[in-house]
Amino acid sequence: MKSNHIILFTAFMLCVLAVSEMKAQSLEIKRNKSSFLYGAQASVTGDIKRQNGDFFPWKGNAEMAWNIVIPANEKYDLYLIAGVPEESENLPLHFDIGNISFEFPLHPTSGWVGGSSNFQRIKIGSALSLPKGDQKLVLKTAGIMGDHVLFNLRSVEMVPLSALPAKEKDRKRAEAARASTEWQVKAGYGLMFHWTSQSVNPDGTIKPYEQAVNEFDVTQFANMVESTGAGYVIFTIGHAEQYCPAPIKSWEACHPGKTTQRDLIGEIADALNKKDIRFICYLHSLGTASFRRQSNQDFFKTFKGILTEIGNRYRQKIAGYWFDCWYQIFEGYPEIPFRDFYKITKTGNKDRIICLNSWIYPAVSPWQDYWAGETASPISPPENGFLKEGCVTDLPYHVLLIMEPYWVQEKGEMPDPRFNADELSDYIRKCSENGGAVTVNMGIYQNGAVGEKALQVMKDVKNQIRTSK
Repeated sequence: MKSNHIILFTAFMLCVLAVSEMKAQSLEIKRNKSSFLYGAQASVTGDIKRQNGDFFPWKGNAEMAWNIVIPANEKYDLYLIAGVPEESENLPLHFDIGNISFEFPLHPTSGWVGGSSNFQRIKIGSALSLPKGDQKLVLKTAGIMGDHVLFNLRSVEMVPLSALPAKEKDRKRAEAARASTEWQVKAGYGLMFHWTSQSVNPDGTIKPYEQAVNEFDVTQFANMVESTGAGYVIFTIGHAEQYCPAPIKSWEACHPGKTTQRDLIGEIADALNKKDIRFICYLHSLGTASFRRQSNQDFFKTFKGILTEIGNRYRQKIAGYWFDCWYQIFEGYPEIPFRDFYKITKTGNKDRIICLNSWIYPAVSPWQDYWAGETASPISPPENGFLKEGCVTDLPYHVLLIMEPYWVQEKGEMPDPRFNADELSDYIRKCSENGGAVTVNMGIYQNGAVGEKALQVMKDVKNQIRTSK
């Protein structure tokens, strides 16, 4: 027993030393694009602790410091990716970087989440001249009374002025390359289903995944979707346990034993397309290509292989992708070639629309076709097809709601729906009239059934939305 304790203590100390070493390492600032300094990379003094969602609530008098290496004499714009509540109006932040020291008064951020969770890109410094070599960037607060959350920090962004023309060119090229989302807006609303290896049956049991795939009644499922009037379906392909309901060879190579002989993807897509309902694949991007278990290059190579095979196999059958977890991926792999990734997602269908979910944060890249919009609850409708204010105002508007208070049906009892037909219909109508689309995630059992109350809500939505056109 004592030897086990010694082993565990030794392992713990090695982890502590590894983390300390990681934080002590200098971060190379890029010459040709933005560099992001995340809280996890900083040395911390004070009450700042990482939260789920990878942000840092900042309390009281505290300090974060990053060791950085400036590659050449250069001028930089400095941004804060943060959420600021109203009560922190004019809060002075102290910055030290190289020989430069200044204060910046914060102003409340706006958006759909509320308070300190309204993350935005806040410009805090312009054309700061930094010499080549090792520097330290320090962010701190002083003279604060109390221990309440002053703001939530995601990262500090450094943008070399010499890179601005290239960044602007890349943004314009991305916007020009975007596939049209007009069909999604015209549809008005669609449904999402987290049908995964963790989905349960009404009695709480779970069958082996391949058995569940083999028993899935595609005709019954497609008829159910048709009864709701939905114009498209987002269906999970790989989730927490990374099972794929189809014989995708590149997936099997990455996740042995987690594919199936039956091609449920193709069958569902065919059944829905026959009813003029489009099919979109959800991919849990962290697990799809074994995030953090591979290098940046190998991660991209694995993802490329999977998307190329899926794209060539299904072509027009897949109208889009909803890629999850991209703010984590961008933090872990800042060298991801977004333009190349975007091109690969169009394999087999140049009009396929994609989004890269950045949750409540600003978009990770302009190389996507629409906003993932993981809002869970209704927010302000769009204006001219875009979110008026908040974290992402430069991608076509789309919001994703949850009918139940969770994404995956992991218990036998189905809760009552969170929305009624009148309020949901009114919201969908307002979004559609102003150029946006609404997706509703419905709880689904492993046997393919959904909650009767939720289904009735969607049938009533169909009667209100479709008959009024």
